[in-house]
Amino acid sequence: MKTTELSRLIVPGTDPDVIETYTSLAARAADAVFGFEDEIVFVDIETTGFDADRDAIIEIAALRCKGPEILDRFHTMVDPGRPVPIEITKLTGIEDAMLEGAPGPEGAATQFAQFAGGRDIVAHNVSFDRGFLTRAAGQARFRGEWLDSLQLALVALPRMSSHRLYDLALAFGAHKPTHRATEDAEALAFLWRVMLCGLDAMPPGLLTHLSLLAPSAPWPLRKILAHMAAAHASGRGSKASFDLKEARRHRIPTDKPEAMRDAEDFECECPPVEQIVAEFGPEGIAGRMYEGFEPREEQARMAQAVTEAFANGAHAAIEAGTGVGKSVAYLVPAARFAMTNRVSVGVATKTNSLMDQLVYSELPALAEALNGELRYVSLKGYEHYPCLRKLERFASELGDAAPEAEIVAAAALLAWIAQSSWGDLDATNVHWRREVKSAVAAAVADCTRKRCRYYPNLCYLHGVRRRACSAHIVVTNHALLFRDVVAQGGILPPVRHWIVDEAHSAESEARKQLTLEAGHTELSVTLSALHSKGRGGVIDTVRRKVRSSAGTHGELLAELVTIEEALNSASVLVGSLFDFVKDLGAKVADSGYDSCDVRVDAQLRESGGWGPVESVGKSLARKLEAVLDSGRRLVTLLEQGGGEFTDPRADLAGLLTRVADQLEGLVTVIAGDAAEYVYWLSLDRRRNVTTERLIAARLDVGEVLAEEFYPGTHSVVFTSATIAAGDDFSHFTRAVGLDRLASEAWTSHRLESSYDFENQMAVFVPNDMALPNTPGYLTDLERLLESVHIAMGGSTLSLFTNRRDMDALYRALEPKLEDAGVSLIVQSRGVSAKRLRDEFVADEALSLFATKSFWEGFDAKGDTLRCVVVPRLPFGRPNDPLAQEREEREGRAAWKRYALPEAVIELKQAAGRLIRSKTDTGCLVIADARVLHKG
Repeated sequence: MKTTELSRLIVPGTDPDVIETYTSLAARAADAVFGFEDEIVFVDIETTGFDADRDAIIEIAALRCKGPEILDRFHTMVDPGRPVPIEITKLTGIEDAMLEGAPGPEGAATQFAQFAGGRDIVAHNVSFDRGFLTRAAGQARFRGEWLDSLQLALVALPRMSSHRLYDLALAFGAHKPTHRATEDAEALAFLWRVMLCGLDAMPPGLLTHLSLLAPSAPWPLRKILAHMAAAHASGRGSKASFDLKEARRHRIPTDKPEAMRDAEDFECECPPVEQIVAEFGPEGIAGRMYEGFEPREEQARMAQAVTEAFANGAHAAIEAGTGVGKSVAYLVPAARFAMTNRVSVGVATKTNSLMDQLVYSELPALAEALNGELRYVSLKGYEHYPCLRKLERFASELGDAAPEAEIVAAAALLAWIAQSSWGDLDATNVHWRREVKSAVAAAVADCTRKRCRYYPNLCYLHGVRRRACSAHIVVTNHALLFRDVVAQGGILPPVRHWIVDEAHSAESEARKQLTLEAGHTELSVTLSALHSKGRGGVIDTVRRKVRSSAGTHGELLAELVTIEEALNSASVLVGSLFDFVKDLGAKVADSGYDSCDVRVDAQLRESGGWGPVESVGKSLARKLEAVLDSGRRLVTLLEQGGGEFTDPRADLAGLLTRVADQLEGLVTVIAGDAAEYVYWLSLDRRRNVTTERLIAARLDVGEVLAEEFYPGTHSVVFTSATIAAGDDFSHFTRAVGLDRLASEAWTSHRLESSYDFENQMAVFVPNDMALPNTPGYLTDLERLLESVHIAMGGSTLSLFTNRRDMDALYRALEPKLEDAGVSLIVQSRGVSAKRLRDEFVADEALSLFATKSFWEGFDAKGDTLRCVVVPRLPFGRPNDPLAQEREEREGRAAWKRYALPEAVIELKQAAGRLIRSKTDTGCLVIADARVLHKG
């Protein structure tokens, strides 16, 4: 069990030696002794809520330890002076009666402070425990340092997918946390030793390097790292140094497989269809991939359709219902085709989770069935990868005022790199703040390529792209595929045969990549990164370097003055422009929500509110052009200045590219004369929120794909469980541009699900409900949801299209259902969808109210999900700018052409959540009477 839990929580793709190290940590932690250890206190508290200013402690538990030995224990219940909220009782089991006669928060916290004495105190996410305890007892009572074990876990165990106390305890076999303070403190004490053993297993010199990050900035964990580094040095008899380049050389393999050929340069040979179909029998490749493999006719038919598309140089749209096993159905012919011709076949899917499933589950099984000869790789966009050059500089420039979060992010990423041959920032468990991620992530414009000491093989980005050139299967996401189309190639290897999975999302992602925009936040952040009075920026960095340089740089200094003046003016105009945008939105937006979209049509452009937006927008465009002109001259001068200016030149070039992108969006929206775009304002009514954007989105994505994507390919196979409305593919083929091609250039195939929906699923449509948006609808829906949840006893997923309705119904129903013994949770703003999914799947009795992110890609097999409720048919918002533009151009036909098939496809996605295996059963409730009354 322990190994299973540990292997489940180690990030897929972790190197074998690192897995072996992690597997040994629990055994080592049981009796490991480190010479520097003094007595230390481990604490955990339970509270009535998360806000130290409003909530109160209800339990404190602590251990005083020295090394692996527990010297003393402390425990007290705490009377908070108020009732314990029902959700806290559900979580912890602590009831009001258990707190009668217990000391109050101040007395209990004071007792704990006396127990701790002057010793250091460890807590997991220490700011939470420290906030409550110091507020209750007073900061002066705690004389030791507060150490955050969550921070240490990020550094010591960087290849874990979760660093929650509960998950770490399961992984390493500690006392299982129960949301009671005593058990959690016991688990924490053991896990602290696991983390110390994790540090002890790190490369020589790394701990010293980490302990010297921002050496004058306060960071309590620094002394732990320094002690471990000293122990390393004494154990090895010397003080090892750490070099990031050498660490990369040590970690990455040196094999260099042959490059794939470009299918454009020769005529490919396709394996015979009958051979591919035969691979889907018990003795074939698919049969060898999985124990207990059961042949499925639909899976073999899909593989046949993929093979025929590749053989004929044609495109295909394949709807493969739930249970067909479409990923194996396309991977087997793709692999055989790629290996036969020594070419790359691309697989593009929507989400990182599906990419991971392909790369860490299906493809390894397929490679094993092919005797290990299949090579595959996953590729993401630049911003997903760490840039080692930028990371080195970021870490070295952390100053005395560096926030703890930035020091921890740098330390965790350096530790992750020491344990990771390949991978990307998504595989780290660091919660990246935007500016920190920007400071360490790769970017097209600021990549110095041959000037970089990591280029190409040691670089995470360029290294994996080189590997992709030698891979039979290249797995990527929709975003990167369509970004490559927009860039007219050069991002991805020359792949001529594509599988586009989850293809129902292809149009929206392609539109996103084709969209131009100018945003308040993006412009402000970019201009500030270039120059911000009193806070520095790239321009100020250049000036410091010039002044410390031996040469004379008069022309360069003069150009710095020019660009500063342009930047200062542009920054002022950004604020003015988006103030006018916000004012305009407040006047014309017809939504009651804080956030909304307003289409910029002819009527709006002729209104009085548009005049200031247009005038200031044009002025800002001129200033941004001046920034770019001066910036380009500056880049040239820095190029001539020599190697000492390489880094600031690269940073400047990257920021100028971002300015140019924003300028293009600004000019396009302000002009508004390109008929191929639909224009709108994305607004937020709140004065303190600066998320306004001007947006120009391509109306007809299919036209772009027909002109710029298909001509460069031989075959594109689109597949999804939901791309047809009934038997009709016309909506999908129009969306992705297949209908612009000759009829013989593409085919469509609809394969029914392998599941027996007639017997596995029942569909209910209540006939006594008011129509949506009419009086009585919410009352009827509340009554229906209450009866459904009580009848099912939980395990129900209600999928809302309207957040306001969802929140109101949750507030009304949660206490009623709780009284009936049914637990209900809701997808609140800011709550992690992943955490909700994990919580829902772990508890068969739990029910969930959720929104868009749960309509697709959510698997909950068996009794964890027995009922799906759809309160409203998922028609798009009537005030959606895209829908409004289509209706204006195409009249009432637009609803039938776009809105109806999109709603059908979305409803199929919702129904698809229910039946995920041959043994699943359940019911779908469509609580929208329009199904009965609107034809």
